[in-house]
Amino acid sequence: MSEEETGRKLRVCVLGRDSVVEAVPAEISGRIVETLCCADDQELVQSIADAVPDVVLMDARYATGLDSLLDRIIRRHHDLPVIVVGPDPSVDTVIECIRKRARDFIPTDELPAKLPQRLLKAADDHRLLVKVNQLIEVYDKGQGKLGAMVGVSPAMNDVYDTIKNISGTDATVFISGPSGVGKEVVAEAIHALSHRSDGRFVPVNCAAIPKDLLESELFGHEKGAFTGADQQRVGNCEQADRGTLFLDEICEMQIGLQSKLLRFLQNHIFTRVGGTEQIEVDTRVIAATNKDPRQQVQDGTLRDDLYYRLNVVPIYIPPLKERPEDIPVLAEHFLRMMCEKYYKYFYDFSPEAIRMLLAYDWPGNVRELRNIIERIVVLATTDRVTAELLPVHIREALEGKEVPQLAVEQALEKIGDALQSPQPRAEDQGDVIPFAEVEKRAILGGIRKCDGDISKAARKLCLSRATLYRKLEKYGLR
Repeated sequence: MSEEETGRKLRVCVLGRDSVVEAVPAEISGRIVETLCCADDQELVQSIADAVPDVVLMDARYATGLDSLLDRIIRRHHDLPVIVVGPDPSVDTVIECIRKRARDFIPTDELPAKLPQRLLKAADDHRLLVKVNQLIEVYDKGQGKLGAMVGVSPAMNDVYDTIKNISGTDATVFISGPSGVGKEVVAEAIHALSHRSDGRFVPVNCAAIPKDLLESELFGHEKGAFTGADQQRVGNCEQADRGTLFLDEICEMQIGLQSKLLRFLQNHIFTRVGGTEQIEVDTRVIAATNKDPRQQVQDGTLRDDLYYRLNVVPIYIPPLKERPEDIPVLAEHFLRMMCEKYYKYFYDFSPEAIRMLLAYDWPGNVRELRNIIERIVVLATTDRVTAELLPVHIREALEGKEVPQLAVEQALEKIGDALQSPQPRAEDQGDVIPFAEVEKRAILGGIRKCDGDISKAARKLCLSRATLYRKLEKYGLR
């Protein structure tokens, strides 16, 4: 446990018998426990509003029945953990409390043994959810994203700033970073913010095209240029005229072809394979690699003169494990996206699921996270992403031990730093958000805050249930 956590108070609001109050320890694992005793339900509601506790502890008689105190607290404070205690509880009572989203139920005679650690765990989960929800609020305000890019980390903010700074230029850009971080998404954002946005964005994966066909793919060929060339073909450089050509995995290109690309970059003139006519185009080039380009120059797989010509504006996208503060925002972004795509509804992630996402190394980076969230939405039948829904390989990587606390603490520290650092203003991104998109976000946010209850969401949104259902149909959210 960090020094910050050791010195941080754990605040508990208690409503119940004297025995319940007496069971709350004065200190847990080096953390001072501040107990706020409430005489009745009104005092508890006021204490929650004033004191912002980490945990609420209440007697079972306040948690059961129609529109109980537990119901009211959960409605107003969605993520606040409530632990219910009671003597000799029946199975029905425990089930009712958990169904109403109480955090836990502890029999009175088990309080001395179980309460300290349950309080500590509930408080830590609450702290985690509060910080994650603050990140989501940054994302919902249109900050922490640019085009299809999503992230609130300082590294991503630097990328946003670079893209906006070069938006009015035709400077060549060289994007580097490991596979799966979203280099093509960055290239698309550069294109979208440039004066070439009306032109085509033409992506070419140099590693996926046979090396002997790549020249024809880039520059095109004339009829009869080689066996099988039964008609003229316009290449990618020509297709991207007045637009942007994105060359992914540029280091996989043969050295001989690299020299021809260099000449094209210098004068924007090329000749089709098998042709003699020189063709001039107005094409911007963005290149990318998942390798260290300087090391590739040393190894002789990337021409040094081509590297210097491409590297006018370098952009590096770090792996996801180096920017864990982006993981919750990306996970929420992909969850909403997949819910729309597959007409499902998940309202959030459990604290343990978030911990596992933060502690995992993500060798496949953003692409792996996206695929995992899609798989969960497709296969799961619940309305919350829990740790049990995460793939076996993630659970096995962390199995046999508690989710690495150090990794989670480091992630929380970075989340705190991200929340303190200034985020780009939404209006600075050059986009006007369509009203339909604003309305759709409001509906999704309302339903999320009401735990999927359409009637409650309709009341909060000041709509009739029928109108809300029509809008859900309109935006494909049902």
